[in-house]
Amino acid sequence: MATPRPTVVVIDDAPEVRALVKTRLRLSGLLDVVADGADGTEAISLAHLHQPTLMLLDMSMPSMDGIDALNGVLAVSPDTRVVVFTGFDADGLGDLAIDMGAAGFFQKSDDLDTLAERLLAVAQGEPPRLPADLPPRPQTATGDRSSHDRAVLNEHLERFREVFDEAAIGMATLTLTGGIVRANRAFGSLVQHPHEDLAGVDYAALMAGQGALLDDALEQINKEAVELIQVEHLVPAARSSRRVLATLAPVRDSSGQALYVFLQLRDITEQRAAEDELRSSEERFRLLVEAVEDYAIFMLSPDGIVSSWNAGAERTKGYQADEIIGRHFRTFYDEQLQRSGHPERELEMALRDGQYSEEGWRVRKDGSKFWANVLITALFDSGGNHVGFSKVTRDITPSRAAQESLRQSEERFRLIVDAVRDYAIFMLDPTGHIASWNAGAQRTKGYTAPEIVGQHFRVFYPPELQESRHPEHELELALRDGSYSEEGWRVRKDGTRFWAHVTITAVFNEVGDHLGFSKVTRDTTAQRIAEQEREQASKELAEANTTLKSLNSQLQHAASDQSQFLAVTAHELRTPVAVLGGTANLLAKHWSELGESERQTLLEGMTSSAGRLQRLLSDLLTASKLDASALRLELAPTSLTQVVTVAVQSARRTAPDADITVTPHEDVIVNADAARLAQAMDNLLENALRHGRSPVCVEVDRQGDVARVRVIDRGPGVRADVRPRLFERFATGDEISGTGLGLFIVRELARAHGGDADYEDPTPERPAGAFLLTLPTA
Repeated sequence: MATPRPTVVVIDDAPEVRALVKTRLRLSGLLDVVADGADGTEAISLAHLHQPTLMLLDMSMPSMDGIDALNGVLAVSPDTRVVVFTGFDADGLGDLAIDMGAAGFFQKSDDLDTLAERLLAVAQGEPPRLPADLPPRPQTATGDRSSHDRAVLNEHLERFREVFDEAAIGMATLTLTGGIVRANRAFGSLVQHPHEDLAGVDYAALMAGQGALLDDALEQINKEAVELIQVEHLVPAARSSRRVLATLAPVRDSSGQALYVFLQLRDITEQRAAEDELRSSEERFRLLVEAVEDYAIFMLSPDGIVSSWNAGAERTKGYQADEIIGRHFRTFYDEQLQRSGHPERELEMALRDGQYSEEGWRVRKDGSKFWANVLITALFDSGGNHVGFSKVTRDITPSRAAQESLRQSEERFRLIVDAVRDYAIFMLDPTGHIASWNAGAQRTKGYTAPEIVGQHFRVFYPPELQESRHPEHELELALRDGSYSEEGWRVRKDGTRFWAHVTITAVFNEVGDHLGFSKVTRDTTAQRIAEQEREQASKELAEANTTLKSLNSQLQHAASDQSQFLAVTAHELRTPVAVLGGTANLLAKHWSELGESERQTLLEGMTSSAGRLQRLLSDLLTASKLDASALRLELAPTSLTQVVTVAVQSARRTAPDADITVTPHEDVIVNADAARLAQAMDNLLENALRHGRSPVCVEVDRQGDVARVRVIDRGPGVRADVRPRLFERFATGDEISGTGLGLFIVRELARAHGGDADYEDPTPERPAGAFLLTLPTA
C-alpha cells in the first residue's frame, strides 16, 4: 500500500501567488494541496478543519497577519509544521518566526524549483532552517539565467535597504495589523530600542498606552482608500516621555489592496513644549495683571463695555468686579464729560492712532474725584480684527501737589532751555506765531531771534506742506489731543532741508486758558540715514531668509518624493519579476503536464506582469530623459487617429474584458513623434483602465488648429484634493497604486510637441470627468 503524501495548506492574500504555488506543489508529486486561504483567520480555520502536515503561511495580510496567526494555527493543529512564506527580507523576522514555533522561514524571492523538496524536508522532521542556511543549488543553463536575474533584482533591493537604513528620519515597515517588520536606526533611536530588536514587536506596545490610535489608523487603511494618516502619541523614555508624530502610508498592489504599511516617525517634543510654555506664559500674565494693585488694569469691548477687572481697579475706583463688569466705562467720568461724548472720543482716537493717553478727573464709586493718568490701547487679534481696548488708569492725585513747586521752577527751566544747543525749543502763540527762541533753534534753523520772532512757524515747512496747511493742522491736533509729534522734512533759513523730529504741546494756565504751544525740534537727519540703512539691511535679510525657507521646503519635498518613489518602485518590481520568472520556468519544464485552463491562467499572469514591467521601464526611461533634457523627438506628419486606434487595440489585448471604443470625427494629421505620441496614449488608456471603470470612450477631433484627444471612463473620477497635483511627478490618486509617473509623462510629452494635457471636471454628461490631450495640427 502506497504511503500517503504529506498534506499542505497554502495561505497568501495574493491570488496569483497562491495559484502559482499550488500548481508548483501539485506538479512536484511530493505533496497534496488540500486547501488555500487569504488571511490569518482563514489559516486557523483551515488548520482546524484539515489538520494538515504542513502550512505555507504569508506574513503581511489584512485582518490578521502571519505572525499573529502562527500561535492560533499551532493551537488548533499542534502537529502541523508551519513554514512562514513572505516577501519581506529575513533580518530578525526569521529568528522570530522560528522562536514562535515555525518550522521554517522561506522568502518569496527564493527559487520556487526547490519549494516542494524543501517543504517535504520540513514535513519529514528536519530542524528549522533559514534560507541563508541552505546549501547552494547546482546551476543549469536555465538556472544561470535565473541567478543573473535574481542578482540584478537583489542589487536594486540592496540599494533600497541602504537608503532606508541610513535615513536621518525614523522609518519602519509594519504588517497590516501593526507588527514591526523592519526598522531603521533613526527609528530605534526615537523609541529608545535597538532597531535590530524591533522585528515582530507590536508598534502599539511603543505608544505609551495609546495603542487604540494605531488600531483606528490601520482600520482606515484596510477598509478605506486613505492616502496618509498621522497619529501623535507618547513614547516611553528613560527619563521622560517623548512625543512623536507617526505618519502611516499604505503600500498597495496594482488592485489597490494594502500589502503593508510604511511608517515615518518625527520627534515633536520640543514643538509641543514650546506651545505649552506659550499657554503657561499667557496664564502667568493674566495672574500678574489681576494681582497688580497700584494700577487699574481692565479690558473694554469694542463698544466700551467693561469685560475684566483687576485688584488695582477695585482699589482705585471702588467697584467690585460683579458690580462693574457689563457696564459702560463712561461711569468713571463726570456728567460734563459724559454729555460731551468725551469717553467715546477717547475710544475713537485710540482706534485711529493705536492708543490714546491723557490726564484728567475721574469719579470713584462713592462720587469722589481723583486725578488720573489714563492710557487706552486698541487691541486686535492675529487676523487684524478689532476685539476691544485695554485701559490702564493710575491715581496721581498726590502728584498734583507738586505742580505749584514745578510752576515756580519754570523760570529756571526757561533759562536752561535758552542755553540748550542740540534742540530747537521755542514758544508759539495760539495762532502759531513765534514768541520765543533759544540757542538751539538758532543753531538748527539758522535764524537769529530778531529775524524770526513774530513770524508764523509755517516758514520752517516746505512749500508743498504750506499749501496743504499742514502746520495749521498740527496745531489743531495738538490743541485737541494735548500734544502732537511727527517726523518730517523742515527748511532752514538758507533753503536747505533737514529731517526733524517735532513735538508740539498745547500750553494752558492753571485755570485752563489756552496760552499757546511749545515746540521742540531736533535735527535727526543722521539718524534717519542710519535707520534707512538698517531697514534696507533688514529687508535684504528677510528676503534671504524667505529664499532659504523656500529652498528648505523644496528639499523636504524632494526627499518625500524620493522616499515615495523608492517604496513604489521596490513594490512594483517584486511581484511581476517573481511571477514572470516562476511561471516561465514552470511552463518550460511542465508544459505537457499542465491542463489548458492552468496554462491559460499562467500565461495571462505572465502577460499582465510583463506589461507592468514594460510600462514601468518605459516611464522610468522617459522621466529620466525629461529630467536630463535629453528627450529627442523625431517629428513627422502623423495620423492622430491611427495612433489612437493602435493604442486602443493594444489596451484591448491587455484588458480583454474592458469595453473600449473610438469615435474619431475625422482623420487629424499632427506633426509629432509617433512613438512618443503612442506612449502618451498608452498611459492615458492605462490610467483609465486602472483607476476608472469600463466602458472607456476615446474621442478624436479638431478645433481650429488644435487636435484633441479626450479619454472618458465611467469610474468615480478624480478626487477634488488630488486634481491640483494630478499631473505632477509621483502624484497618485489612490495612494501607492502605480508609480505616479504616467500622467506626468503624458503632460511633458504633450508640451514637448507644443500641446498640453489637462483634466476636465465632472459634468452630468461625464460624471467621471475626462482627460484631454491637445496638439497643434500639421
